[in-house]
Amino acid sequence: MKKHISMILVLVLSIFSVSATAEEMRRIDSDGYLYFMDYTGDYYSTTVMDSLRRAGYNEPGCSTFFTHNLDGEPITCRNYDIQHPVSREDPTLTGLNVVLHCKPEGKYESIALADAIWCSPKDPLYRAGGPELEGFDSTLLDILPYQCMDGINEKGLFVSIMRVNIKEGDQPGRFGVAASMLVRLMLDDCANVKEAIAKVDSAIVTPEDWQECHVFVSDAQDHYALIESRNSVVSVIDTDVVTNFYLGYDDMEDYYKGGTLREEPVALVDKNGEPLYHFGYGHGYHRFVTIASQLARFRKDGRTRMPESSALVILRSAVQSPYTEVTGTSMTQYSAIYNNAEKTVSIWPFQNYETEYQFDVTGKQIH
Repeated sequence: MKKHISMILVLVLSIFSVSATAEEMRRIDSDGYLYFMDYTGDYYSTTVMDSLRRAGYNEPGCSTFFTHNLDGEPITCRNYDIQHPVSREDPTLTGLNVVLHCKPEGKYESIALADAIWCSPKDPLYRAGGPELEGFDSTLLDILPYQCMDGINEKGLFVSIMRVNIKEGDQPGRFGVAASMLVRLMLDDCANVKEAIAKVDSAIVTPEDWQECHVFVSDAQDHYALIESRNSVVSVIDTDVVTNFYLGYDDMEDYYKGGTLREEPVALVDKNGEPLYHFGYGHGYHRFVTIASQLARFRKDGRTRMPESSALVILRSAVQSPYTEVTGTSMTQYSAIYNNAEKTVSIWPFQNYETEYQFDVTGKQIH
């Protein structure tokens, strides 16, 4: 039976007592948007869990899709979208993303991408290049394992989160960082999609905690699924494309006109005229259609297969730009392609597609 998160955290704290230590970050790119860190501390410790309960909210946008490369290997492709202005006074967009290697005792080794700004959203040094400036507080990085937006473990299980816009009357999520906690728990404990789905029922966070996000999982055995929680009901959806609206629900109203059944979007704007849902079903629908329509070109016998260069083209077609009004208020912080078979990740930070950074699940930089 599920218990309230605070009760579960007490149990966790009684088991783990070693304080976490965050190792020095190493810059990867030339602009200071992408770093690497080998996390060797105990992020289940009392110190980390206490800090985590004070952490801010995660609001990732994002687009994700599953396909295969020309060798037939399953790959999972991901854009991480969020706007991070430098400050209230300076609207310049910035980022601080970390390639995080974790190998906790008794759990699976993983490589993941974390948004370090969520560790301290109000700290001006938690921005591009900040770790190299005087005054950067690396102790705040102790909660970084729980700020991973996507990752893959040694068994080839990929996990990522994406925010969903809830409608008026829906239950809001109870614990802001719960979705990224679920990512960490799945990477640490689950070998495949089946186990990841089962983890929802045994995790220290409940579906009520994380239901303003949904979770996409894929594995090395060609399985994939989207896990959603809406108003305390968990759904598992068979889909290879995900953005930022519920896929387990049809938010269109049926009505008849002239004897013909029609559907009309619900609540496109709120009572003040502000946009709620865009392009039919919800926020991100235009990106969903953009990706799904291109995947159709490569679909044969129920699966898609393409050069990884084509997968990157599809990701780039769904990139969020703050200067394109139709995309909404967001920004693609990075694009990534995870190889579920090889357990690797290729990263293109801050929309710089000239240089690829690749790591394997052991934390080794390949090129």
